[in-house]
Amino acid sequence: MLLSKIITNIAYAFFFVAIFVLMYNYLLDEKVDSYVSYINRASSNVSNQEKKPEYNFESKHLIKYPVYGSKYATLKIDKIGAELPLYYGDTLKILRYGIGQYAGSYFPGENGTIILAGHNTAAYFKRLDELVSGDEIVIEASYGTFKYIVDRSEVVKETDYDAFKVSHDRESLIMYTCYPMNRRVVGRRTKRYVVYAYKEGDTSE
Repeated sequence: MLLSKIITNIAYAFFFVAIFVLMYNYLLDEKVDSYVSYINRASSNVSNQEKKPEYNFESKHLIKYPVYGSKYATLKIDKIGAELPLYYGDTLKILRYGIGQYAGSYFPGENGTIILAGHNTAAYFKRLDELVSGDEIVIEASYGTFKYIVDRSEVVKETDYDAFKVSHDRESLIMYTCYPMNRRVVGRRTKRYVVYAYKEGDTSE
């Protein structure tokens, strides 16, 4: 009898967990993403204060880098109505409340590859898959405004490191988020939706 009762309790527990997951994925609307984003920003100890970098226009390199975890720019994508804070670093904590830049990539204006990551929520990169060739992306940093033109997009495995190669001889922008974009998908996503863009004035490869 005791074993039967334990099994029954376990079954009930799994049932209620399943109900909770379904409610979260199917009943909550996009406004929840914004509320969660606000709560995360309020509770995170990562500073929301902008740490201004300094740029040398002759060498085309930063001479003073932003503090890791600080906001240093704003990412604007008119096509999808996005105006997002851009932070240096891409830890899970940073991605809770903004777009994060991979620390192993270059900064805007340094003539190298910039890699940005964001969650596929309504507050961030949910509409990233709407971008098409020719769309404009703008990064407004304290030391200048930089424009990029979308070249192409693709879906890759998270382990496809060739899709995120960093180049130092040409300025380009890579943005990615988890795929599928549908928030109703339950479980860990092992693919990434990637958008590739080149600096305005350059020619697409």
